[in-house]
Amino acid sequence: MDFKRSIFAALCSIMIAGIGNIILPSTAKAEDSERKISLQRSNPSEPIGRDAVLSKVKSEYKGRVLSVQEKPLPGYPDCHVVRMLSLNGEYLTIKVACSD
Repeated sequence: MDFKRSIFAALCSIMIAGIGNIILPSTAKAEDSERKISLQRSNPSEPIGRDAVLSKVKSEYKGRVLSVQEKPLPGYPDCHVVRMLSLNGEYLTIKVACSD
């Protein structure tokens, strides 16, 4: 009798776990994607500003800008890193003026 109850309990727990996986929503995973945009200074004596970086990013990608950071690199003093959530839920890391 105890054997039948333990088998029944095991089957019930398996069924509950299976139904729970079907009914409950699955966890969404945002993928990180790195993109690059080249941008040149319009005036060689003035650095590229955040407004220019944001307008360039918004013209190429649609979504919500989460952050903009200046990350000067050797040879690329105007490098900016923009983090963005695209309209389809993709997490984008966009490097602007960080390479040729």
